Amino acid sequence: MKTQTWKDFKTNLDLYPELQLEFEYGKNQTIFPNYHITEFKLANIQSVDCGGKSDSWFDIILQVLEPKTKENTKFMTLGKVNSILKKVSTSMLIPDDARLRIEFGNDNIAMRQYFVSEMQPKNHAFRIQLADGKTECKANESCGLLKDLVSFPKLEKQNSSCCSSKKTATEKEEEPAGCC
Repeated sequence: MKTQTWKDFKTNLDLYPELQLEFEYGKNQTIFPNYHITEFKLANIQSVDCGGKSDSWFDIILQVLEPKTKENTKFMTLGKVNSILKKVSTSMLIPDDARLRIEFGNDNIAMRQYFVSEMQPKNHAFRIQLADGKTECKANESCGLLKDLVSFPKLEKQNSSCCSSKKTATEKEEEPAGCC
């Protein structure tokens, strides 16, 4: 999945100011049209993967609040979002390559950060498709995990020294890659 960036989003704000901004998640569910963008959060992520490689990037997170009840109103236009952004940009500089995320939750789903998998104009709206991410190993070649490994097998204490609370003097102190 290609993650959309802040520059991708800003470009569309300028191209389609009259379109209404809709957020779609799950199976064709949309956030209520009377939503509120409560926050712009800029996160500087610095990481070291299990292979020892350092990385850093920025995420820009738009927090969206869905009221408890749906009102029969129009969605916010991209022009309105652009006017909010102008106020935000007086307080923070958002790098163009920052990954765009949407933070959202309601009575049916816990609040979490979604990736933006797709953005496109549709009829009189501009639809942002929210997608869940998944955990991945960035250093799978150097740490020994298979590239296509999606889930880890269940570790059983009696058959594995990995995660065992007791080590004998003859056991090595090193644990296999990916071990808890």
